[in-house]
Amino acid sequence: MRRIRFALVTLACAAALTGGAAADAAVSQPKATTDVPAQQTAMQNVSFMTGDWVGTGWNLGSNGVRDYFTQTENVHYQVQGTVLLVEGQGYEVTDPAKVADSALAVLTYNDTTQQYRWEAFSGGNIVQSVPVVGDDTFQWSLQFPHVIIRYTLTFTARTWHEIGETSVDGGQTWSQTFQQDLVRLGLATG
Repeated sequence: MRRIRFALVTLACAAALTGGAAADAAVSQPKATTDVPAQQTAMQNVSFMTGDWVGTGWNLGSNGVRDYFTQTENVHYQVQGTVLLVEGQGYEVTDPAKVADSALAVLTYNDTTQQYRWEAFSGGNIVQSVPVVGDDTFQWSLQFPHVIIRYTLTFTARTWHEIGETSVDGGQTWSQTFQQDLVRLGLATG
């Protein structure tokens, strides 16, 4: 979940340039909900994300050079199936015992607004977004006055492919800044 650190650095820069307005715009505040069965049903739409995952990836540094890492993601339901917990650990390629990035994300569904909510925590920072859930896809983004950052995750029964992109022209063109490719552990091969 190294992508969170990149998004947070961009968020901090945008907030500094706009006096905090960008940070306020990136946060959604859904109302409290009470329809647990509706939440559970909606959360089943992201069951493709669950499992233990491992793989590799890269993040584009400010110098334009790719920084490679290994990654684990543990994704499971909590709170009667109404919360999806995503725990990510990134490790240095040169020293696999050294944790390079640690992050936690929570996905919930608000039955009042009929929207999902993605809340990610990394390095003492919090990012909130309203993601788009599709058939075996998940996309979350952050929008600032002069930049949009989006992460698109595509799943199969065995794979998790994710790219991160940045746009500085309102989404007309995108530059890839992140990629990770993971495999689900515990599935029989064949």
